[in-house]
Amino acid sequence: MLYYFDIAVTAQSVILGFACARVLHATPHIFSKLCYLKIYLLWYVLCLHILNTFWTTMIITKLPDFDFLDFVLLIIYSGVTFIMCNSVFPSNSDKITSWENHYFTINKIFWVCNIVCALNIIIQLEKSHHKVFGEDYYIVYFIVLFPWIIYSVVAYLYQKSNVQWIALILLTLTYTANALSTFLNQDANF
Repeated sequence: MLYYFDIAVTAQSVILGFACARVLHATPHIFSKLCYLKIYLLWYVLCLHILNTFWTTMIITKLPDFDFLDFVLLIIYSGVTFIMCNSVFPSNSDKITSWENHYFTINKIFWVCNIVCALNIIIQLEKSHHKVFGEDYYIVYFIVLFPWIIYSVVAYLYQKSNVQWIALILLTLTYTANALSTFLNQDANF
């Protein structure tokens, strides 16, 4: 099992490393000048998204039957994370003059990526991760996954600034709660 874990973590690390590079590349450009506040929220959310993705990979060590489909789902999730980071913070971040215009240009890609990530987690939960979470794994649906999908779909469909703000604030609260929950309930017994 450890062999599969090494391969999965290596493949995921390469993809998430590219995603992290996009976020880090844009960091000096968004923090050196006053930017559109939504971009700061996206930066924060994407940082937590990458960190939580790396950390939750440890679940693989607890799966009794990690297989090719589990690996593919992990790589798809990582790839979608890269697409999300690349759309928000492209390689030419230093040349973006209006972050507000940029946000409204790319936000549909961002929200679709969020929906795909949530659906990917649902497939992973139903396929094999429910074995790790136990009988109460369905709580994750009501606390995290269904709300995440709902406000991502609403933000995708309604491009008004107020709707985008509400969706981004909810997303930020969800990621913050997830990170705090992970931190407070972390399991060091891999």
